[in-house]
Amino acid sequence: EKGSATTTVEDYDTKRLEELGYKQEFDREISLFAQAGFAFSTMAVLPNWLVGFAATMASGGPMSLFWGFIVISPFITCIGLAMAEVFSAFPVNGGVYSWCYLLSSEEWGPCMSKNILFIRFF
Repeated sequence: EKGSATTTVEDYDTKRLEELGYKQEFDREISLFAQAGFAFSTMAVLPNWLVGFAATMASGGPMSLFWGFIVISPFITCIGLAMAEVFSAFPVNGGVYSWCYLLSSEEWGPCMSKNILFIRFF
């Protein structure tokens, strides 16, 4: 009975979309530009923070670090939420490497996953 209730809900959703003039589809694909942006936004958050640490301490002191953290935190949270959304759509063990492979075209998938592997480890 549990399966029939799920099927009924799916049929209702499909029927409702058709009433609205839409076809039920879910395209799991991402552009090469968005994929590269995702990879570069997730790499080296802490090392980049450490690069500017000495200059920040010399220019503004601890308060500039505090306010910088307050200003940047929402943006880092948005990146984390975007990664969580991708992970919920593609629950695979490989993480970013598998996402790059799965979300790319057949031509670019292996190349992008190898590039991300190289960038993150070297």
